[in-house]
Amino acid sequence: MKEITNVVMTSDYPGKKVSLTRQRRNEVKMKVAAYVPIKLHNSRMPGKNIKSLSDGTPLCRLLFRTLGAVSNIDEKYCFCSDEKIIDYLEPGIQFLKRSTRLDQDNVRCDEIIRSFVDMVNPDIIVLTHVTSPFVSIKTIETCVDKVVSGKYDSAFTVARVREFLWENGKPLNFDASCTPRSQDLPEIYRETNGVFVFTRDVFEKMNRRVGERPYLCVLDFPEIIDINEPADFMVADVVHTDRQKQGVSSC
Repeated sequence: MKEITNVVMTSDYPGKKVSLTRQRRNEVKMKVAAYVPIKLHNSRMPGKNIKSLSDGTPLCRLLFRTLGAVSNIDEKYCFCSDEKIIDYLEPGIQFLKRSTRLDQDNVRCDEIIRSFVDMVNPDIIVLTHVTSPFVSIKTIETCVDKVVSGKYDSAFTVARVREFLWENGKPLNFDASCTPRSQDLPEIYRETNGVFVFTRDVFEKMNRRVGERPYLCVLDFPEIIDINEPADFMVADVVHTDRQKQGVSSC
């Protein structure tokens, strides 16, 4: 397996849960807090966050169950303006009411982060999304441990992109005059919405969720699934149904 600096490979099946840097976190008394930003009315796909899968499970419950089982996060919140979401929470997840202003379509990600940071006062922030329902316990714990260790100031999940890419009529990652084999294309990575972990210092100084020393956690299918459109939901439903038949936990 090819090694890539600042990248870890993860499986969608969590192994033994071990917090590699729990002792350091306790020594320096760092508060690790996770939040799941959610609104119940979406413009692109209305109601997707609480939409039921074929077995009746609301989509949001998959991520809530996973996050609730993560062992190296001190506080876990569902950050929502509507108290109706409380009926969907799983053990270990607290409801934290946010302003309805943050539900507007023109609100930026950093505005939501700022509101959460001001309310909770964490040292390390963990951001996850219910639209990435198959991100695993192991993936979240790995990203948290990397930042807590102090070696990295942030960590986030990515997916490989090894395809022929074009922009403005020109190739981006290959020479069109000598087209390479697809397996010889350079590995490029795109962010997924699975997990973002970053220090408060990174956010305060840079106003963003990725610092200057990031750890890239490479995911494979189905952890890379991100639900934005109805077709994405259908794919997630098939994966969830198949896992149920095989007796495999979604976290």
